[in-house]
Amino acid sequence: MLTLFVVTTGEGWPGIRQNSMDTTDVDQGPSPFFRVEVALFYVMFFIVFPFFFVNIFVALIIITFQEQGEAELSEGDLDKNQKQCIDFALNARPRSLFMPEHKNSIKYKIWQLVTSTLFEYFIMAMICMNTIILMMKFHGNSESYEKVLRIFNTVLTAVFTVESILKICAFGVRNYFRDGWNRFDFITVVGSITDALVTEFGGHFVSLGFLRLFRAARLIRLLQQGYTIRILLWTFVQSFKALPYVCLLIGMLFFIYAIVGMQVFGNIQLDPTTELNRHNNFQSFFNAVILLFRCATGEAWQDIMMACTSGRACAKMSTAMLSGDKSQTCGTNMSYAYFTSFVFLSSFLMLNLFVAVIMDNFDYLTRDSSILGPHHLDEFIRVVRSLNEHFKMST
Repeated sequence: MLTLFVVTTGEGWPGIRQNSMDTTDVDQGPSPFFRVEVALFYVMFFIVFPFFFVNIFVALIIITFQEQGEAELSEGDLDKNQKQCIDFALNARPRSLFMPEHKNSIKYKIWQLVTSTLFEYFIMAMICMNTIILMMKFHGNSESYEKVLRIFNTVLTAVFTVESILKICAFGVRNYFRDGWNRFDFITVVGSITDALVTEFGGHFVSLGFLRLFRAARLIRLLQQGYTIRILLWTFVQSFKALPYVCLLIGMLFFIYAIVGMQVFGNIQLDPTTELNRHNNFQSFFNAVILLFRCATGEAWQDIMMACTSGRACAKMSTAMLSGDKSQTCGTNMSYAYFTSFVFLSSFLMLNLFVAVIMDNFDYLTRDSSILGPHHLDEFIRVVRSLNEHFKMST
């Protein structure tokens, strides 16, 4: 049962399968590929359990999470989506679109330029080109090649800087910084200019390579293009409201298991030949949390479990070593129940709550297009802008 549980987690199962195929008769050594047909057992087990029953278990967690969220509204006339619609309508704040008053002014002409569809497509093309330029760098490139890339990066930085200046002139400083995307553009432009100046004049004396992330961050602006991508973005944003509570629940699980692990397995001697070594141990709370996080990801957790079983040598500062009893060993067979229960709770239950939260918000945003939500306000603004653009072209 323990072996099959390890196979269910998907960790180290190829080695178990290979050892099973190499088994021969009783009291005889293994022979490579002696029973190849045994591999079918693991294939069928993977199809039935990890691929089928585990996913059903995840689906049940998501359904239960959604049912509990709607249980408080079971006696009323509103469902969850309608309640969220009313909450949004009550808490929504007015949004305004700036437009210069004088149509013959230079400010109005600049505003026409920066709000036009053609200008937006041009900026999107520059963002794609900027991403391609960042991809073209490789180790061992020549100085001339590096110089050409640097020139392209400088030109693109200048284009995005001019874009920000034009928008500030068109909208004004206050209206420009009201929009979240404009604030994001301004931060990326400042970071890109700083990176260009450091690259050009800093030489080898100043190393601020992280500033290049600002150039790569412009790709995020493409998220505002396309309805489906914006729905996924809104799902990501809305899920953050409930994720802190899930993180708090997972933090409590890690805290309890880390304290128990320190008390039970903290006196085991560290052995570099096992998975309980100076990098992974229960000798401090921080190390215990890091080790449990590794187990939650499924990385060689079964080897850590075996390194904590009974019969292990005790650490020098343990009670057994200080008393002079060299025959006493540390570790306990409780590690089987400790690690299997933790992997089950963390990997199969707690982490799937993240999926439940995301699926719940995605269902709210996509179940019925007539239900009012914050993403529809964003779509309404985009429609108004497109109608305004059509009006400008017709007049």
